[in-house]
Amino acid sequence: MTLLTILKFVHVCCGLGSVAGFSLRGYWALTGNPRLQAPISRVLPHLVDSVLLASAVGMLGIWGVSPLALPWVVAKVLALLLYIGLGMTVMRFATSKRSQLLAYVAALATAAYIIAVALTHSPWGPLELLG
Repeated sequence: MTLLTILKFVHVCCGLGSVAGFSLRGYWALTGNPRLQAPISRVLPHLVDSVLLASAVGMLGIWGVSPLALPWVVAKVLALLLYIGLGMTVMRFATSKRSQLLAYVAALATAAYIIAVALTHSPWGPLELLG
């Protein structure tokens, strides 16, 4: 098994874990569940996301390319920034339950876009998966 294969496996697992964790924590935020304040709920997402980022940087290093050289990676990074902003809105900045819910749904849609781009290696990922 190559280092690239291991990094890709770690990246995929952490990506799915990150989205699953956000889905649960977002639901807890919407419902006012006190589990959202548990230490593991506050620390684990940062650990998973750090490993996710490190594995991405490792893969780019093995490929020997700049992230700006691959349009699909640029699309993932830009979508990631949107996902982070929407997640922050869900967890901290929403001023109403309605805006919190809209940000939550938009964040999950953005995560789906990121996954589609990763699967197709194209910024048009969702469209390529459909047709």
